[in-house]
Amino acid sequence: MNAQAVSKAASASGTVIPPAASITDSSGAVWTLVGGRVNRNGVGVSTGSPAALATILYYNGAIYAKNSAGTWFKNGSPWQNVGTADPRGVASAAAAVTSGSKFYGINGHLAYGSGIYKTMSAAAQLAILKDLGVTNYRADVADSGMAKTIAAALTGAFKGSGVSILPVLNPLSCGWNTSLSESSAYTLGYNLATGATTQLKGLVSHIECGNELDVPLKISGDGSSAANWSASAWPSLRGVLRGMIDGVRAIDPSIKCGVGTGIPLSYRALQMLWNGVSPNGTTNGVSGSASLRWDFTCYHWYESSGDMLCGWQNSACYDVLQALKDSFGVPIWLTEWGWNAQKDTMDQKTAYVPKALAQYRSLKDKYNIEAIMMYAVIDDNYGLIAGDGVTKRASYDLFKNFVKANPV
Repeated sequence: MNAQAVSKAASASGTVIPPAASITDSSGAVWTLVGGRVNRNGVGVSTGSPAALATILYYNGAIYAKNSAGTWFKNGSPWQNVGTADPRGVASAAAAVTSGSKFYGINGHLAYGSGIYKTMSAAAQLAILKDLGVTNYRADVADSGMAKTIAAALTGAFKGSGVSILPVLNPLSCGWNTSLSESSAYTLGYNLATGATTQLKGLVSHIECGNELDVPLKISGDGSSAANWSASAWPSLRGVLRGMIDGVRAIDPSIKCGVGTGIPLSYRALQMLWNGVSPNGTTNGVSGSASLRWDFTCYHWYESSGDMLCGWQNSACYDVLQALKDSFGVPIWLTEWGWNAQKDTMDQKTAYVPKALAQYRSLKDKYNIEAIMMYAVIDDNYGLIAGDGVTKRASYDLFKNFVKANPV
C-alpha cells in the first residue's frame, strides 16, 4: 500500500441524505446535513435558501439541496434556485401502474393480521371491488410487513386489474404520540415511510401520510382557529408528517404524497402546516416554523358533520371544499366519507350513499376532487357488506348502480 492518501470513492448517483449520513462527490468532498444546514468537508455553505434544508441529493455529478418548503438549490458559485421539480426528473413509473380514473374508491384493511380481511384473499376482495366498479382501494400500513402484504397483492391478484391501492401510513400504530419531540417524531415517521415505500416502490402512485393525526391535538373549539390546537403537541405532529413525506420521497420521488385531517373543520390545521404556523394560544398562531408541502390534500367527511359545502363554523355556513382548494392548489381526495353509524337507521344509511355520491360527483371539477373513498367495503357498522364478509346491504347495490350509471 503506497503512502499517498486514497480518495474515497464517489457516492452513487441518486444518493440522498437522509437516509445516507454523508455524500462524497467526484472531487472527494464530503457533504453532510447538520441542523438544517449543508456542510462541505465539515464547513457550512450558503445555498441561498431562506428556509432550513431538509435533503441533500447527489445526482449526475451535481449536489442539490431541498429546503423544508420543497424548493431545490443546485451547487454552484452561487448556488441556483432550481424550483420545486425533483432534479432527477423521475418519470412516474408508478403513475403508469394503474391507468384511468381513481375517482370512485373505498376503504378496506387489506393488510390486517386478523379478522375478515386476513381470512379473505386479495383476489376475493378484488372481486368485490370490481363488482362495485371502484378503481381505488385505501388500505392502512403500520410497518414494512403490512406494506409487503399490499405489494404482494399488487404483484398478484391486483396486477393489471385496473384497481389501484392507496396505502395510508399510520404512525399511531407504531409508537407515535403527541409527547414526542419534533426530531423523534420525524425519525419515527421517516423510518415508517422508508420501510413501507421500499416495498411499494413502482407499485403505487400515491401514498397518504398519516390518518387523522390531528384528533389528539384539538383542545377547544371547532378546529377553525389556531387557538383550538395544542401548542405543546404541535411539533410532534409537524415532525412525524415531515418525516413521512421525506421518507416516501427519499425512496421514490415519483410517488405523490398526501396529508390530511379528520376533524370536520381541521382545514385550519392544514393551513398552519402548509404555511409554517404553530399554535400559541392566539387566533392566528405564530409563523416561522418549517412548512410542509404535499401533492394532494386528504380530508374526511361523514354525514354526522353535515354538508361539506356548509360546515358550521362559529354558527355560520362555511364551504370547506373551497378552503381546501384555495389554500393549497393541489387535488383533493376525500379519503373517508360515510354515513352516521351512531344515529342513522338502516334506511337512512342506505339513502345517504347515492346522495353523497351524487353530490361529490357533481362537485368533482369545480373543486378538483380526484378521489372519493367510502368507508368501508366490509364493516359491521359502516360497511356496504356486513362484518361477515358475505351479507350485502341494500346500500351495496345503490353504490354499484350509481357508479355504473355515472362513469368518470
